[in-house]
Amino acid sequence: MEALSTVNGVRTDWELSLDELAALVPANNIRHGVGTRGEVVAVGIRDLGPDDADTVRALYGLIGALYEVVTPRVEDGLAAVPAVRSCAEANGFSTLLPRVSALGKGLDANTVSPLVRKALHDIRGGGLPALLMHVEALLADEAEEDDIRRIFLLCRDQRKIVRNAVPDLDPAGYAHDLEPRAHTTELLSKWSTASYRVSEHSAELVLRCDFDGAISECCMEFAALDRVVYNLVNNAARFTTDGRVGLAVFAIRPDVETDLRFVVTNRIDEGQRGRIDEDLGGELSRVFRGGYTTGGTGLGLRICADLVCHGYNLSSLRVALDRGYLGARIVRDQYAAWFHWPARRVTH
Repeated sequence: MEALSTVNGVRTDWELSLDELAALVPANNIRHGVGTRGEVVAVGIRDLGPDDADTVRALYGLIGALYEVVTPRVEDGLAAVPAVRSCAEANGFSTLLPRVSALGKGLDANTVSPLVRKALHDIRGGGLPALLMHVEALLADEAEEDDIRRIFLLCRDQRKIVRNAVPDLDPAGYAHDLEPRAHTTELLSKWSTASYRVSEHSAELVLRCDFDGAISECCMEFAALDRVVYNLVNNAARFTTDGRVGLAVFAIRPDVETDLRFVVTNRIDEGQRGRIDEDLGGELSRVFRGGYTTGGTGLGLRICADLVCHGYNLSSLRVALDRGYLGARIVRDQYAAWFHWPARRVTH
């Protein structure tokens, strides 16, 4: 097979080859999916409890205000910094940060619904850590030229992720997101940036995509896809040993209606390999069952599994893992986590 092409013209020699990515799972293991709009991992705003609900409302308001300010200024670069800084300050950015960090901390894990914990995980996860760090840089007079564009993209994504997790937070916005609207692989270009930030880590993201077509039928379906990709990319950015994270996207069959394989990769060292082998043995895909973590909550990968299983109407996570709808494996010195997503080629 030929090497994967790139969306942004960047070629590197550190990712896995297309042959290695294709060998992760036989294509005939995967039957065509119908997609998901995230309903399987969603809750009502009242389910969150009064304190967390108030924080989510305030956070959603802040993200929306930033989005409104930055959208018409997305090409202005550093000239837009004063307006964005004023918006953040007017919407209580600094006082909101500790409240966001405390989301879900008061919940009893033994009694609270798992869906509430999963919703809060993605509300304070997804693109939010990167967004907050970009805004903090602006407030500290450490803005860089590309920060405004990144804030625009992250606000756009995180607003929809929040609506995906809590549909009745903004019923009008959610209804708009359900309207038929094809989303193509052009929107994946956001996954190519020299500086992606999560927690205290930063990474270069390199996208490789050779598919031209639609990957969702409405905004909510794309938001569900974003929840999966952000969870995987955020994990990879935390653990990469060379500051790089790869995202490869390719069709597994030539049909017009096909399925895409998304593979997120990061380089690991011998110490990491040893810990993974000790904890999981030869069954790396067990990470998607939830509960396995090296400092987080262990929920992120289970959310990925829930969404992929729903998109393919699978009877159980065991079936999904056995047939390779999603999984994880070490190939050479790369940790590779993958999942599948239904798509349709552009026809002319």
